[in-house]
Amino acid sequence: MSESVRATDVPARAESRPSRLSPDLRSIPNLLSLSRIALIYLAAALFLLNHALTALAVGVVAGVTDYLDGYVARKTGQVTELGAILDRLSDLVFETTWLVLATFFHLLPPVFLILYLLRELAVLSARLYCGERGVALTSSFIGKLKTNFFGYSAFVVFLRVAGVVPGWHGALRVLGLAGVSVGLALSYWSAYGYLRTFARTYDDAGR
Repeated sequence: MSESVRATDVPARAESRPSRLSPDLRSIPNLLSLSRIALIYLAAALFLLNHALTALAVGVVAGVTDYLDGYVARKTGQVTELGAILDRLSDLVFETTWLVLATFFHLLPPVFLILYLLRELAVLSARLYCGERGVALTSSFIGKLKTNFFGYSAFVVFLRVAGVVPGWHGALRVLGLAGVSVGLALSYWSAYGYLRTFARTYDDAGR
């Protein structure tokens, strides 16, 4: 004999909530961040196709959007969590892409790329662990300064390749190496702060 199903036994359907992802994606600051990622890959493709000067120009436009999206977000009150995520993602895409290209074309020694990836993977692992425990590893001033050094160093390195100032190749090479070296030093300095937070979080989790 079958039992009747009572209405109270049926779980109530969860109320649908409006998505905040879609409108956040369509906001002007976040569209600028997404366009920066597209421009970075366009610049890389142009460089691979031996259009170094055009690639450099596209890269400069991408760099301008890095400052523009934050400015627009603050001025229009469109600061979002998604914006912070996209900003960090575009920084990683930019830094990784240009260092890979510079290494592939022997513009920089491979050790720079290896040290950069080691730092980023260590910090990413720390962010994941801390995030799972409700501890945010927010970007520090030193970390942002590192990003600026990498950005200006990329411009210097590829300016030499573009042949805009042919008489300055030697000076640009030294300046590019110095800029990347400072950027790496700053990146490990900021990583030290992140890993200290990770260590405290790990110790607290074991108590």
